[in-house]
Amino acid sequence: MFSLRGPALASLLVAACAPIVGVTELEVVERAEPAPPVETAPDAAAHDDAAPSQVEKDAGDAGDAGVGDKRVFVTSTAFNGIMGGVAGVDARCIAAADREGLGGDWVAWISADGKNAIDRITHDGPYVRLDGARVVRDKSQLVSGVLTSPIDRTEKGETVTENPLVWTGTFMNGTFSTDCNNWSTSNALSFGAIGTLNRVDRLWTDNGGPGGGFRNWGCQTSARLYCFEL
Repeated sequence: MFSLRGPALASLLVAACAPIVGVTELEVVERAEPAPPVETAPDAAAHDDAAPSQVEKDAGDAGDAGVGDKRVFVTSTAFNGIMGGVAGVDARCIAAADREGLGGDWVAWISADGKNAIDRITHDGPYVRLDGARVVRDKSQLVSGVLTSPIDRTEKGETVTENPLVWTGTFMNGTFSTDCNNWSTSNALSFGAIGTLNRVDRLWTDNGGPGGGFRNWGCQTSARLYCFEL
C-alpha cells in the first residue's frame, strides 16, 4: 500500500479533472520562492546638486566669460626682442585685440626696466581664455606656479600648434628677470626670459632658457606675447 503526497498527488488530481475542464496538456509548475531584493547602485541623478570640488571650480568650463572675469590670450604673431620698449610691447597686444574686435583694454605680461609684470596686472581675477576656460582665479594663483589652463589660445580663438615660445622677461613669481635691453634689441648676445605657452607649471612664464649653458634666450629669438585684459 502506498500514499500520494505533494507534486504526485497534485498531478493525479489535475489529470483526473482534465476531461471535465478541457485541459489537453498537463503542466505542473512549482512556485519559486521570491528572490531576495537586489541592491542597486545609487541613482546618479541624486548627485546632480552636489557641491563641486575646488578643482572643478578652478577648472571652469568652456563658454562665455562670467561677470567679473577678464580675458587673456597669446598673440598669433611672434616677434624678436626689438619691440620699442614696454609701450611697444603693449601696443602689439592692443593691435591684436583690435584686429579681432575684442574690445577692452590690454597689457602684455612683460617685465622691463626693473618693473614687474605682476604689478602691471591691475585686475585681481578671474582670468579666462577666449573660449571661456579659466586660466587663474586670481593674481595669487597667477604667481603660484600652477595655472588651471594653459594660455594657448590666440586673439583669433585658435589653439597654437607651433612655436610655443612667449617673451615675458619674468620669473615664476611675477618679478623682473631679463628683458632684451628693455625690449630694444635683437642681438643674439643679449638675452630675455621666455615662457612656454602649453605649460601650466612655472615654465609658462620662465622655461629656463634653451639649455646648453644658457639661462635665457638670445634676443634674436622669435616668440609671442601673453596679453591680459585690464
